[in-house]
Amino acid sequence: MTVSRRDFLKAGTGAALLAATPRWLAARSLREPSLAPPITDPDVKPLALLALDAARSAGATYADVRLTHTWSRSFEPFNAIIQDAEEMAVGVRALVNGYWGFASGPYWTPDEMARLGREAVAHAKANALGKARVVELGKIRVVADGHWVTPVKIDPFTVSIDEVLDYLHGLQVYTESAYPGVSANVGAGFQRQEKAFASTEGTFVTQTLYRTDAGFGISYDNQQLRTDPRQPIMLPSSLLGSAARGWEYIREAPLREEIPILMARLEKDWRLPIKPVEVGRYDVVLDAAGVANLLAGTIVAATELDRALGYEANAGGTSWLNRPLAMLGTEPVGAPLLTVTGDRSTPGALATVKWDDEGVEPEPFTLVKDGILADFQTTREGAGWLAEYYTKHGKPVRSHGCANAPSALHATMEHPPNVAITPGRADVRLDDLVKDLDAGILVTNLTATTDFQHVNGESHSGNFYEIKRGKKVARIDGAGILFRAPNLWKSLTALGGARSLEWHGAAAVKGEPARQSAFSIGAVPARFKDVTIIDRTRKA
Repeated sequence: MTVSRRDFLKAGTGAALLAATPRWLAARSLREPSLAPPITDPDVKPLALLALDAARSAGATYADVRLTHTWSRSFEPFNAIIQDAEEMAVGVRALVNGYWGFASGPYWTPDEMARLGREAVAHAKANALGKARVVELGKIRVVADGHWVTPVKIDPFTVSIDEVLDYLHGLQVYTESAYPGVSANVGAGFQRQEKAFASTEGTFVTQTLYRTDAGFGISYDNQQLRTDPRQPIMLPSSLLGSAARGWEYIREAPLREEIPILMARLEKDWRLPIKPVEVGRYDVVLDAAGVANLLAGTIVAATELDRALGYEANAGGTSWLNRPLAMLGTEPVGAPLLTVTGDRSTPGALATVKWDDEGVEPEPFTLVKDGILADFQTTREGAGWLAEYYTKHGKPVRSHGCANAPSALHATMEHPPNVAITPGRADVRLDDLVKDLDAGILVTNLTATTDFQHVNGESHSGNFYEIKRGKKVARIDGAGILFRAPNLWKSLTALGGARSLEWHGAAAVKGEPARQSAFSIGAVPARFKDVTIIDRTRKA
């Protein structure tokens, strides 16, 4: 019997597809534009197990698989830009004779799962050029079926594009109407990622993670002022930035109440005289945004264990804390009042999850205790590298849950958790630290970069003010800070209290090709002594 092209398109194609595709794909293809199942669909687990079975049959002693489905949407009304993207991915890791292999692809199909499982093992065998290695994976509590969702009030992907544009444009119109001569720039971005993880140890967990990014900028008198904590003069960080929250993060921000406060602050600052830099050493007060930036570029980066051991030497850099077992518990990295903790459980923080990308339920831990190096960020294999120290001090050899990757297309690596400085005991705020300064410098919104070891650094932006008898008396033009990380943190003399704690977004870039992950930093304003102030405008 012959079949015409029209008859084939009307009937044959549909029948053939329904016969060849999984039940969930056939059921949803008629009513949803996306052909993917929700991550909680009962057919997702058998699909993941196909990859593990294939890896095990090919010779893996351990294997895990991740599936991710990521939606992203961004709005820039000022530039008339709207972007909408969707990505599906599968990644399989396999361990053979102590060597890892990894393979990934974009298709959620049975054949692709089996192929990737076999390919990951082939890569591991190709990497096993020397003697067999012993890889000790830290202890893990196996969860056979678990699901978690980032707590959000409003899923941003259920909000119409028109509503988002109308709200953002309304903020722009309000600002420009209330302040003639001002140009406002508002932007927003949203991400929702569904992910599943399964391993040959029996773990199977799924998560739905949300992230919202927001920015509000003002151009006035040729001065660019932004809310982004990496740029000068900003609204309070609790209003805009990045958070693991939904549409409510933007919708509930009291921007209309804060804009007049921002403008009044700017007008006051602009009336200050401007003076040139006098190079030297000064007592310096930093706001929470500047402290967060310094913390991210120094202690956070330096306590990534793979950097400390040199495994990132050809990519994201190394660390001045380069002898972990010898330095743990003894190496002073800051003043005694400095304590730094890590976690992946702070509500609304960017690195918060229920399980990391190795199926580990993260635990809070302390990186720096009273100025002394106390721990490193670890994955399951990384915990084994510190087994000697943990066992000696009666601690379990267990990952802190720092395994992460932007999507399943990327190999799992150690990435920073949420990190926070423990506030001072007294109820001290930024203004209090300034009032206690008889002569020195206040710096707001400092940003700095460091060298490959994250030890030597220099600021490249920030607002510098001369302080006399606890008050701003001038703005300093062209000033910068030059520092060596351990010396800077050892010069810490005062910290803001709990009510001055702010959370700021940060990013870590690692691997080759580079992969970026987001995390949050909790910081308070701080005072340092004898900080080197340089003239950034001076030419040799």
